[in-house]
Amino acid sequence: MVQDMFDVEYYIGAYKDQGVWHTSKYMDVADVPSGSEAEAQMWDRRVLYCVPIPGENSWVKESCAAQRTAALSTVTVSQGEKRPRGSSDEEAFEAMEADAPLGNDASDKKRLRGDEIASTSQGSPAATDLDLNMPLGSSEGNKLVPCLIKVYDGQDADLKLNDVVEVFGVLTFDPQISAASFHQNNGDDSYMDVVQSAFLEDNVSMRLPASKVPRLQCITWRKICQSDYAHGASLAVLPSDVAETRKSLLDYLTFSLGGDALAAEYLLLHLLSQVHARVDAMALGKLSLNITGCNPGSEGGLSPTAATAADVISKLVPRSHLMPLSLQTLNHAPVAPRKDYVSNRLVTGAMQLSDGTHLTLDETALQAGTLNSVGVQNLEVLKHLLQWQKVEYDFQYHKMEMPADVPVLVLSQGKSRILPTDVIVPLNATASHNPFNVTDSDLISWRRYIMKAREMDHSLDESTQKIVENDLVAARQEDRTLAPDVFHRWLTMARLMAVSYLEPTLKLERWRKVRDLEHQCAARLRCM
Repeated sequence: MVQDMFDVEYYIGAYKDQGVWHTSKYMDVADVPSGSEAEAQMWDRRVLYCVPIPGENSWVKESCAAQRTAALSTVTVSQGEKRPRGSSDEEAFEAMEADAPLGNDASDKKRLRGDEIASTSQGSPAATDLDLNMPLGSSEGNKLVPCLIKVYDGQDADLKLNDVVEVFGVLTFDPQISAASFHQNNGDDSYMDVVQSAFLEDNVSMRLPASKVPRLQCITWRKICQSDYAHGASLAVLPSDVAETRKSLLDYLTFSLGGDALAAEYLLLHLLSQVHARVDAMALGKLSLNITGCNPGSEGGLSPTAATAADVISKLVPRSHLMPLSLQTLNHAPVAPRKDYVSNRLVTGAMQLSDGTHLTLDETALQAGTLNSVGVQNLEVLKHLLQWQKVEYDFQYHKMEMPADVPVLVLSQGKSRILPTDVIVPLNATASHNPFNVTDSDLISWRRYIMKAREMDHSLDESTQKIVENDLVAARQEDRTLAPDVFHRWLTMARLMAVSYLEPTLKLERWRKVRDLEHQCAARLRCM
């Protein structure tokens, strides 16, 4: 995920040596021979700081790891020798280093000097106390690391913060980069070394050692979409399978919510929701959900309902995150990203998430106490996200709203009084049920179904539109307290109900079902 976008980086892109032009494109540092100072060209490239995708669930990582293993098992390491299955990335890297041809004496000396500096700087604060700026931190056992993506030829025009991308390029490792902060001029640098140092001296990326933040010289890239998580299969679902797939998933959600079929219907629509358009400040398509009646955990821990819901959701969607709204969590650090002008970096926060990441908030963890200024600001950020699907990034002198597409589920004991949601559903859990057996094929089928439904287009034909309009007028005449946001919610739910059956247009029976769900929910709310 693109976490930060650094300034343009200037470098020696081409130089002439003995009458022949050479390029240092796709290299960190140009190894320019002495005597070629007169004919050299300065080019530029964009540097992106990318981090492992926040909230990416284990089944996605396992699927990607399996694909990597299959690909790397046939990678040619050196001289046509195939890499043995099961060998590590480190072994392959060492093999490539061992087979690297020796250059001229000057470049060898330069490489050795960089190695020496890098080895002596391992105990320095800059090398050991490095902030990798992970939005949700680095999970235990997670070997994924951030990297610097260097993009050439204006290919970054369509890239923005929080985009999830797949990059194909050249992985480079130059020991001089690892030791950039400690490099001192010993008097034997060439003119071109001095020129490069002048351009790179204030570069943010030079303060990030290559041993911790590898460099990837981008040849091409693409944004990741829903279909990329479909286990390599087509998202085409046969019409005869839709009803069965929907019912089995609904049964699973019902079981997970203690047998509450009504709450399961709302949870399904919530999981399919996404922002499909914006009109003025309003985000169309979002459906935030507040499930009430959830018991708190023991000693301020997670609610059992929250833990179960988060576990279920993590098995169904590619990216999700569970955040307990405890005083400790809220008061700890800002959840919105903020600009640090001293380091010239965007300091991340827990709400720097890619589109499509599901967020579960456990409000039962909030106990009596005092919110500090950070906690108060964090609650405002969460409210803003729920209302407008935007996160306010703090740039010190001003705040900038960044559009988001993060479905939010709030679990609370009573109706949440601090977090506004589109729908409130009181939980009516019944007696415990028999164990619900879920197979891997079930999970794969449900994931494909959700992905297919989320990427479907939807329309409303004239005849159905007329009936819906008449129903809304009749409802308004019957109850004058109905606000416009209620009608907006009904229309959003109708759209989601239609796509839950993989239907491109709204049928009357789906509209009737939405009205019936709302009547049942209203009856429960009156009994609270």
